[in-house]
Amino acid sequence: MSFVRLIYASRATAAFQPSSIQSILQAARRNNSQNGVTGVLCFNQLGFLQCLEGKRSDVNRTFERILRDPRHDHAEIICYRYTDQREFENWNMGYLQNNQVMRDLLMRNTGSTEFLPLTLIPEDAFAILKDVRNIIEDSM
Repeated sequence: MSFVRLIYASRATAAFQPSSIQSILQAARRNNSQNGVTGVLCFNQLGFLQCLEGKRSDVNRTFERILRDPRHDHAEIICYRYTDQREFENWNMGYLQNNQVMRDLLMRNTGSTEFLPLTLIPEDAFAILKDVRNIIEDSM
């Protein structure tokens, strides 16, 4: 079966409060589970980096809903491609907060500890997200 992988970055707005990340994750996990979408989310006070995987229509519909959320703007698609295999198949929405572990993997993948999702090239964004997956799975 062929899937779509969409990776995007966006900028947090004044409407975003760090305390709302749990409600964002709960809604994403519920909606993604219902729609057959899997993925992972990274964020800091400045922005978001997210990957969505699933059937094209499901991923597109999910992304359209995400775009309407006032807690972020300037969403840019970093990568949109077909794939035969999901990288995040077991996750309705994985998440790693911006902490020292995240800064270490940023340094490894980008040469900087700053999380600036809107500046990432597709290869670096995908590598970061796969590293996040591996870190979370190793800690389980």
